[in-house]
Amino acid sequence: MEMSRNREIVLIGIAACAILALIIILLTGVIGISANNITQDARKSQKIDGAWDMSGSSNNAMAAMIFYNETLDDHTFSLYLDRGGLSFGYFFREGGSNSTIENGILMLEYGTNGSAIFSMNKERVGRIEHSDGGDLAEIYVDPSKPFAVVLPANHGSVKLFSDSGNDVPITLTERRS
Repeated sequence: MEMSRNREIVLIGIAACAILALIIILLTGVIGISANNITQDARKSQKIDGAWDMSGSSNNAMAAMIFYNETLDDHTFSLYLDRGGLSFGYFFREGGSNSTIENGILMLEYGTNGSAIFSMNKERVGRIEHSDGGDLAEIYVDPSKPFAVVLPANHGSVKLFSDSGNDVPITLTERRS
């Protein structure tokens, strides 16, 4: 009888510790959004119309998306970061609309997470080049559509080219911490 009572107390203690651990995990924000659910999370949290198209890319440290309407006269961007360490998944960092994205090209640099380039692509960018650890890496985008491209932290210099091969400057580069 006494052994059964002790077993019951131990099980209740283990359950209480598990519930407490779950509460701590949820309140400290160590569990983010999985890579498969980022688009849905951005649409829901930023109230983005389900009919809008999306362009985006990601790596293991960052995910960038641009949502836009059919007439290409409105957009919303979303940027998620992986915090690293004891966190899991991606966490929303920033988003909204931006006049630089609307009329030019915005690059956001996030140190060890890498950089993201956003544009409604009025300049008709078709190719992005960057040095990737000494090698030249090329990223192709549709020159007729907006784009959001993620670059690794060690991307080196970045050059953009229009579909006709002309250099296209980045309008604004902002460093974030």
